[in-house]
Amino acid sequence: MTPTARTLAETVRLSGVGIHTGAPCEIALHPLEPTAPTQLPKRGLPTQIRFHANAHAFPARWNYIVDTTRATVLGDAAARISTVEHLMAALWFTGITHCLIELLRGAEVPILDGSAQPFVEAICAAGTRDIPLPEPRAFPAQSSSEPPVFQVRDGERFLALQLSGSTLFGYIELPPPLGVQAGAFSLAESRAQIAPARTFGFLHEVEALRQRGLALGGSLENALVINETGYYNPARFADEPLRHKLLDVLGDLYLCGAYLQAFTLVAVKPGHTLNAQLTCQLAQWLWTEA
Repeated sequence: MTPTARTLAETVRLSGVGIHTGAPCEIALHPLEPTAPTQLPKRGLPTQIRFHANAHAFPARWNYIVDTTRATVLGDAAARISTVEHLMAALWFTGITHCLIELLRGAEVPILDGSAQPFVEAICAAGTRDIPLPEPRAFPAQSSSEPPVFQVRDGERFLALQLSGSTLFGYIELPPPLGVQAGAFSLAESRAQIAPARTFGFLHEVEALRQRGLALGGSLENALVINETGYYNPARFADEPLRHKLLDVLGDLYLCGAYLQAFTLVAVKPGHTLNAQLTCQLAQWLWTEA
């Protein structure tokens, strides 16, 4: 069976505030016709997802991660774009492997409602097209051997990924009265169970973050806020912070350069820095010839 790439049926425009800069932001998601890949990954389909900012383009890949402070930032010496993780998760949820993301205004992907759901809905409304993937110019056979278990650790923080199965396991700890949140979610149901989960923050941290130039655009319309009594505004799920942490991991993992559909993920107190380390480890295996 000929593998197929998936792109948008038409251009999608999304605008809103940047959660960290507080400035107006606008992006356009353009269809992108697949070209013959120079190499195939050991697992999954090769992606061609690119960002275009300030008349400069760069790929949505692990080796273009330049910062992981409270968000994942991609770029190079010529341009950068912040807070890409929710959009990248939405592209994975919808199976988009080929897309040109144009930054029309601002320096961030707009936060919208703080989740991946508005991106998913916009992509579904525009429709998608499946296109036969051109023959790669170099054709190393995809590995049939059992891949290693990829794992990274930083103290109590831990991430592990196995390229089989179809389950997301997560564990985080929040201050009382919320406490521990833990759960398992099926990949098949992740669009419904994970995509709507919003970014969250603590009310007591707001002023300190803003003094550092962060969360300037955060509000009750785009974040779940936590205070000393629990959720300050209504939650979409009882464990919404846990689900959002898993959303971030999925978005960051999609920077590995391959679309993977079958895997088991264990995430204990994850964060963007640890996510990036796991993504780099996975990508190095995917793209290194045996």
